[in-house]
Amino acid sequence: MFVVGLAGKIGSGKTEVSKYLSRKYKAKEMKFSSILSDILDRLHLEKSRENLQSLGESLRKYLGANVIVNAFEKDILMLSKNDIVVIDGIRYENEVEMLRRFPKNLLIFIDAPPKIRYHRCKKRAEKVDEKEMSFEDFLKIEERETEKHLDKIKN
Repeated sequence: MFVVGLAGKIGSGKTEVSKYLSRKYKAKEMKFSSILSDILDRLHLEKSRENLQSLGESLRKYLGANVIVNAFEKDILMLSKNDIVVIDGIRYENEVEMLRRFPKNLLIFIDAPPKIRYHRCKKRAEKVDEKEMSFEDFLKIEERETEKHLDKIKN
């Protein structure tokens, strides 16, 4: 199994790289946020960026820093050993450590200038709160706890 981890700021292009690798190499795409999305679906709550970030922060705070990482790693281990897996959305150092536990791994950090990332987010409107957000709101989102760890991963 070859596991590729994609890290980067909001709107940097992680999902586009993931889709490309999936098309070109038949890689299996996985997102760290899928666990959080599943929980929000079950609770009938909006999948806004704020809800996803708050839920992730709460789970880590009350159930341990590795609660999401451990579940995600088990999901990956259930796949075929011959698979190429692309993880979209690595944000924390313990997620990088999980990636490194796979003998064949690669971490790619993707970035783009803030204005470009902002316009991408508005255009895609992937999260319900992205379509109407201002540039100032976008910059505030980047100050959230989930985004602060990216600089540690990048360096």
